[in-house]
Amino acid sequence: MNRTEGLFLALFLAATSISAAADDGGNRTRTFPVGRGGKLEVTIRGGNITINPWDRDEVRVRITGVDSDEDQGIAISRSGTTVTIEDRDESSDDITLEINLPPRFDVRLQSSNGDIEINGPLEGRMKGMTGGGNVRLGNLTGAIEMRTSGGDITTGDIGGDLDLNTSGGDIVMGKVTGNAAVTTSGGDITVANVGKTIHANTSGGNISVGDVGGEATVSTSGGDITAGSVSGSARLTTSGGNVMLRGAAGTVRATSAGGDLELENMTGTVDGNTAGGNILAVLNPLKNGRSRLTTAGGDIRLVVPDGARATISARIRVGGWWRIQKDSYEIRSDFKMDNYEKNEQGHEIRATVLLNGGGEEISLEAVSGNIEIRRERK
Repeated sequence: MNRTEGLFLALFLAATSISAAADDGGNRTRTFPVGRGGKLEVTIRGGNITINPWDRDEVRVRITGVDSDEDQGIAISRSGTTVTIEDRDESSDDITLEINLPPRFDVRLQSSNGDIEINGPLEGRMKGMTGGGNVRLGNLTGAIEMRTSGGDITTGDIGGDLDLNTSGGDIVMGKVTGNAAVTTSGGDITVANVGKTIHANTSGGNISVGDVGGEATVSTSGGDITAGSVSGSARLTTSGGNVMLRGAAGTVRATSAGGDLELENMTGTVDGNTAGGNILAVLNPLKNGRSRLTTAGGDIRLVVPDGARATISARIRVGGWWRIQKDSYEIRSDFKMDNYEKNEQGHEIRATVLLNGGGEEISLEAVSGNIEIRRERK
């Protein structure tokens, strides 16, 4: 290598090295010419990551809160259309990576102890993981998967599929056009609307979901469930709260170990069960299926339209001393009851309604509670 070539190489390395001197604010900046459709991979042990899209065919990486020693521990490189940022040594929790990307870019982020923030609008496949921070997402398009072991997750509107998981926080989501899978071990879940299916689970909070374009599977071990209109089947389960469903066209299974069930605008079959609450079901039985409502500690109120064809069987099991308790409970109906009996031997009150000659089977069963069969009021 001659002297001129050596001088050129030294200047090139100085211009592209991340270890260049910090400015007065302790910042580092690198810019790479990478167009849309590229990929960003970030792996740091400590610090926050913020992604901002811009309308340039460049990736700019700005590291704030660094000193000369910390700077030497972070490597930034580009290979083709992939930009990689990673620790060589353990980095400080005070470091923040601020990264600007073209508006269509794949992203993979990992921080052991920091927040992840991706602002929109950005399109691509995005995957992120943090061991101890919050996740904030803007309006994004693509397949999104985010994990945190110790923080909250919030999102804007997502055009695509969304998979979120936190071990210790709340999840708040905007609209999702695709499928949504949401899990938290210790917080509430709030979802706007979902275009396709949703699977939502929390071990210790409430769940609120808007309208769902497909199937809904929602469960909580310690809170209430509220859902809008579900176009497909719905399975709603809580071990310690109430269930409210605004509408469903498919098969519905709603279960609570200690709360009320409120099921409105049901046009499919319904299986509702609670061990300690009341049940309200507004049902239009359109198919030749079988619906069942059961409570071990409350009342049942079934509302059906005049034109429905159904065979409704109602039963009250009376606990305690029959002669004292038998007159405390009754089955009431706006429609003609084809039979009504009090069975002293079985400690039961039974009734049958053949609505418009009979049809879909609807079974109602309460323990020491009243049953009402009402005409839907328009």
